[in-house]
Amino acid sequence: MSEQVRSSVSVNHGFLHTGDGDLNVFLQLAAAAGKDPRVVADDHLRWLRRRFLEPGGFGRARTVLESSGTVLLEGAPGTGRKAAAWMLLAELYSGAETFKEILPEEKPPYLRTGHVSEGALLLVDLSVITSEASWTEIQNELPGFRTAVREHGAHLVAVLPDTTADPLGADLRPFRVEITRPRAGPALQRYLRAGGVPAAETGPEPAGLSGFLAVNPPMRRIAYFAELVIEARASARPEDDFAAWCAAALAVLDNKQSVRVTEKLAVLVQGPQRALLLATAMLHGAPAEVVRRGAAQMLQVVEHPQDTLPLLEHEDITVRLKAIDAAADSSGRVRFTSFGYDAAVRAHFWAHWPELRQPIERWMTDTVGLPGMEDSDRETLVKRFADLCLHDRYRDLLLDFVRQCAQDNRNGDRMSAAVQALRRGLEHEAHGRFFRRRIYDWSKDTAISKGLSQVLVVACWKVIAVHHPDQAMVRLHHLARRERGTTHARDALDRIVAADDQLRVWMLKRLADRLESADETWKRFDAGMFLEFVGTVPLTAPGPLTRPPLSDPAVRERLISGWHAVLRLHPYETWRRQAERWIRAALEDERNREHLLDVLVGGGGQRTDLLAPLYIVTRDLALPTSETRERHARLVGLVRQKIDAALGLQMA
Repeated sequence: MSEQVRSSVSVNHGFLHTGDGDLNVFLQLAAAAGKDPRVVADDHLRWLRRRFLEPGGFGRARTVLESSGTVLLEGAPGTGRKAAAWMLLAELYSGAETFKEILPEEKPPYLRTGHVSEGALLLVDLSVITSEASWTEIQNELPGFRTAVREHGAHLVAVLPDTTADPLGADLRPFRVEITRPRAGPALQRYLRAGGVPAAETGPEPAGLSGFLAVNPPMRRIAYFAELVIEARASARPEDDFAAWCAAALAVLDNKQSVRVTEKLAVLVQGPQRALLLATAMLHGAPAEVVRRGAAQMLQVVEHPQDTLPLLEHEDITVRLKAIDAAADSSGRVRFTSFGYDAAVRAHFWAHWPELRQPIERWMTDTVGLPGMEDSDRETLVKRFADLCLHDRYRDLLLDFVRQCAQDNRNGDRMSAAVQALRRGLEHEAHGRFFRRRIYDWSKDTAISKGLSQVLVVACWKVIAVHHPDQAMVRLHHLARRERGTTHARDALDRIVAADDQLRVWMLKRLADRLESADETWKRFDAGMFLEFVGTVPLTAPGPLTRPPLSDPAVRERLISGWHAVLRLHPYETWRRQAERWIRAALEDERNREHLLDVLVGGGGQRTDLLAPLYIVTRDLALPTSETRERHARLVGLVRQKIDAALGLQMA
């Protein structure tokens, strides 16, 4: 095939290096980003199952979902509705279905039936809806969306808005189930067991914990508290017990450490001391040498005057750390002496020194590449910075950090940090949509750097595709159109669609739609991609309702459009082998024969110059010795009839 049509390799053969030396960095980047999306989804469900405690109403929700294919979960915020939704779908998962989380669109139609694929397990999160007008419109759309779910053999769990003055209509009320929060104490204990804390170490219940649980905290806060207890246990003294761990966790939860930070900063008035304090908070748990270099780098970024004292008169790092209530442990890693103090320091500087936010971002770009920093320390550092930025006002700082780290695509450490920062934003429940939108904008921008393009490819493939595979495909499609010298985006797209036949069909329909548009810029590229993806097996294989996609007239219409573009835009030798596969499939598959041939011949339109080569492919088809000439002859005659009918020469 020509380079213009096909510059990547089959998904079964991995990534083809057609670039200028950056393949190893990209492959390391992809490997560091984690497992493939389907495996990540499985891991997430296992993680959730170990921590999940059935809320009130869960059994009824299960019954409604199993009997109708739809359940609408209602409940107060903090009751664990979304976790319940995932677990309801997980109980239906056999290993073959596609999980898909759908957020309502920003304007009508809010629910697109095109998101529904055969046998999909769908979670629609409507809790983000705050407008009564939008909720009213969504209620009008839900019956049609449910119809699409039923017709595709899919299952739908929707989380209803938190508060609505407009009640559910009569046609939707049978699917409504109220979820009530599980008991706080058992829920906390389940989280602790899953985190490796044995029951023998978690009793009796201290007074502070009793007070925390008595106010019925939201499930998310209980989960966070459990994480803090587990961390406090890991860093505790041998004589500390469950009560001490809980007290330390509650001090962080109640932000009591912030008072200590204010008091300490009143004493630490010198720039080098404050630089060390902030660097230690950001690099908490890293080797002492990394912390020392990080503090020096902080002074450079803020353009602090250099110390004029002779080198031998400087205080050593141990003395300097003691002044900020920190020390290096037996392994040489630096930590504050008080649990949770590092988070309080980070929050204090971020909140009370707004003029430091951009310098901290620049410091981050330099620091993630410091020599001696281990991958785990770098990942933790990026996570801490991202968490500071995950606010409506600061998200652009995180995006700028990603952009700066990706400037040099040969620097694997910074490239990896860029992916990790995007992952943190994408996986955040409140901000994920914002980051997906910005990645979409970037994916259509031809001016982005080569490194940023590679970072976006990995983010789409390894992060977005876990719960939003259709959005990952759209973004990878835009990136594949624009990449030069490499085929990373195209190969990642190959891998996503190869993992799910329904995603492949969805991508074929998208390509066909784009090939019918007036924009000529990408038509040849899209036609080549259509040709690559248009294998017959995903189109003829029956879905959960034993209905292959090819039996759908709308799908056949899109395929005809795509084949017409291929035949029109590419030479015979480019598309001949794929056409041969279709002809051979029609020869062997009697059930789908007519549809296969109708699509191919339909792709030729009424043009003799396009139809004649299809006839030649059919006539010259190489047959295995077991094939009978009679069956092939009948197929050739059938194709001839369909071509004649297309040209208006006779009735088929």
